[in-house]
Amino acid sequence: MLDLLKQGGVVMYPLGVCSVLTVTILIERLWHFLRAGRDPREVLARARKAAAEAANPKPNWRDAPAPAERVVGAALAKQGSPRATVEDHLTAALSAEGLRLSANLGIVGTIGNISPFIGLFGTVLGIIRAFRDIGQVGAAGPAVVAAGISEALIATAAGLLVAISAVIVYNLFIIWQGRLIRRAEIVASEMFALVAREG
Repeated sequence: MLDLLKQGGVVMYPLGVCSVLTVTILIERLWHFLRAGRDPREVLARARKAAAEAANPKPNWRDAPAPAERVVGAALAKQGSPRATVEDHLTAALSAEGLRLSANLGIVGTIGNISPFIGLFGTVLGIIRAFRDIGQVGAAGPAVVAAGISEALIATAAGLLVAISAVIVYNLFIIWQGRLIRRAEIVASEMFALVAREG
């Protein structure tokens, strides 16, 4: 397998870096997203209890891993404030949660876009090598062009493999992020009605 990768030429190095980055971000985001999932009904039940007790926002609300819980912390921090103030604060909190969830996903999206082109660059280099070998030998044949064609095909396959993997990871987390933000928006809507005052 290692020999096969070596035959892919110089482009295998940037493709290797891209694949390592993709796997690293996949693990980091997976750990983060698994901790971020909370049932909005459960969060709201706890939030109503905290608001009814008129307690100060507990640190665990603002430091919690779930966006829905962090939004509760933001709402409780403005409990009793005018509606416009609470609305602006919750809007800012939701935007912050969206940014927090999307951290590093841009890197994976970029890898998904550029990996096929890196593989294509390797393909061109392999074809150039094949023609160079023909020029040096002075004759064409399978044995002469085999190394160059092999390099071209391996580079193409590696580029597509890295790109497909990165796109799958990117789309998975974008969809997951959207669901987590929807849950946080549901909680934010309920909290707005709960903590905001008229005037």
